[in-house]
Amino acid sequence: MEDKMLMEGILWDTKVLADLCLHGSMESATEDVHKTFLVALKDVLHMQNEIYNVMSENGWYSSDNVTETKLTQAKQKFQKLAKEE
Repeated sequence: MEDKMLMEGILWDTKVLADLCLHGSMESATEDVHKTFLVALKDVLHMQNEIYNVMSENGWYSSDNVTETKLTQAKQKFQKLAKEE
């Protein structure tokens, strides 16, 4: 299996793990469990960043820049929705 596919799989797995840690920290019954999930979440996010950097350096993960206009439109849309609630 080629390296790009392996890295994509590992990145996907870390995204799933981050989601589990996030929900575990939010839904934990005790402070100790909350702290444990929170530390794990920070570690997983750090791993994601490292994986992204390797993939980006090899041209396996590209991202597009968003225009300021699109950012402003999205911000206005969500501000309007928040005011309606």
